[in-house]
Amino acid sequence: MSKKFFIALSLIVCGLLFASEIEFTKLDTLYILQTTDIHGNIFAYDYFLDEPAQRGLAKIHTRIKEYRRKYETVLVDCGDMIQGTPLTYYYNRIDTVSAHPMIEAMNIMEYDAFTVGNHEIEQGTDVYNRCRNQSDFPWLSANSTLENDSTYFQPYIIIERNNLKIGILGLTTPAIPMWLDDSLYPGIKWQDMIETASKYVKILRPQVDILIGTFHSGFDETDGAEKTKLMGLPTDNASGLVAIQVPGFDLIFGGHSHNELPMKKSISVDENSPLQLISGSWGRKLGVAEIITASNADSSWIIQKSVWLEDIKEIQPSDEFADLQSIYHQPVLDYIRKEIGTSKDTLSSAKSRLQDSALMQLINQAQLDFTDADISFAACFNTNVNIEPGPIKVKDIYKLYPYENYLYVVSMTGQQIKDFLEYSSRYYYWENGKLQTNQNIKGYNFDMAEGISYSIDYTKKSGDRIGNILLSDSASRLDLNKKYKVAMNSYRASGGGGHLPAAGAQENEVLFKSNLEMRNILAEYIMKIGFIENIVDSNWKIIIPQ
Repeated sequence: MSKKFFIALSLIVCGLLFASEIEFTKLDTLYILQTTDIHGNIFAYDYFLDEPAQRGLAKIHTRIKEYRRKYETVLVDCGDMIQGTPLTYYYNRIDTVSAHPMIEAMNIMEYDAFTVGNHEIEQGTDVYNRCRNQSDFPWLSANSTLENDSTYFQPYIIIERNNLKIGILGLTTPAIPMWLDDSLYPGIKWQDMIETASKYVKILRPQVDILIGTFHSGFDETDGAEKTKLMGLPTDNASGLVAIQVPGFDLIFGGHSHNELPMKKSISVDENSPLQLISGSWGRKLGVAEIITASNADSSWIIQKSVWLEDIKEIQPSDEFADLQSIYHQPVLDYIRKEIGTSKDTLSSAKSRLQDSALMQLINQAQLDFTDADISFAACFNTNVNIEPGPIKVKDIYKLYPYENYLYVVSMTGQQIKDFLEYSSRYYYWENGKLQTNQNIKGYNFDMAEGISYSIDYTKKSGDRIGNILLSDSASRLDLNKKYKVAMNSYRASGGGGHLPAAGAQENEVLFKSNLEMRNILAEYIMKIGFIENIVDSNWKIIIPQ
């Protein structure tokens, strides 16, 4: 701490002493440490690239132990822990007998609380309940409401440090129905975060000295607002709104958005304004909140609170994780290095959002082959995939398809298919003689189709860009009134991205749901066809004015 800070703090304490006749006893410092959106990054290893990496809980644990040697601490996580890498997939779906390595790691680190994220729910009840039962810490989500007004997950916990009672309230993004089928969370209704926070602050604030919000939700309420509005759902990223509209919190930790906040150290002496922090993703940063309190025989109060982020890139992994790595690491390496086919050419996804590519064609063809649908929609999730000539391995599929989606078939009219593509085309716009990317739309929401051919003309207004739609098998025009079987992943079929609501197809009949995840479907398709070539049918194109 700086000299100026000590002078200011001394003045505050002296003021308290002289302004009242309270018998001052002591100052205490408490550190509340946060991780979020770890997505399976335990060890300092990148399973997608199959090489060491400068991130993960093993490194973060080293820094946490340094804090604990000197100070009282609280350790929390804001969700999306058990999904995201081949390691988590392997122990979620393949080896379901061993203790889960993510939970083993969190137990070693002695987390005090964990807030449930949407990617926990995505794994299904068998997986997340198995993980919860193995946990030495509570899983929190106060807005996971059941029909009898109880909650599926514990709403909050009260713990004690430095003779202070600390309340931790967990909230999960209520936009889960936009991405996930309700069979993954039977009986749960995800309530509005602001309303739920207001309810529990009234319960908790009289009982605690410090109140913390640990939310799996970002701070920018505009992010995703258009899509949740289309589906009639509460705000997805509402952590900032809670901070503004619900008095009573001292700190609010966010998650879900993968953003980093604050960019520099933030200090406050305003007890009515909660400091906000979100520590990014993948275990690259540790979020730190420092709370300085004063206390006497009768009460305790906050003098100052500060938040900042710490980069853990140069920190060495904790020795306590060595045994974990010796047990859990090698089976995953064996899994990701398994050969499933051959690439005859260099395959790249770099231009997959600008023109038809062999890799996007592969995904769509696998979806059509597995479902016997008429048309398939898919998006490019990663524009940095390069597969060299030679063996194709499981890890290549993870790079190409990083999400644990399932495959659905939805009944759609020709008009809805056109409207779906019109909505998707908003990813680009034409301005100043150039094709520009819409920064408000994620690349994974630009879908490409197979089973039809079509063009996208960005000199035309939105809603009138998709033209020349022909069925690939007959070269006849798409019948706008006819119903077609359309394959798409479970995220899109559940309303993710807002495509189906925008096309008026959110309530359409779902004809098929796969039991296999998309990565397995892709791997099986590659094994079936044996090899991939850099050959495309160029069934869609963007018209560039001359």
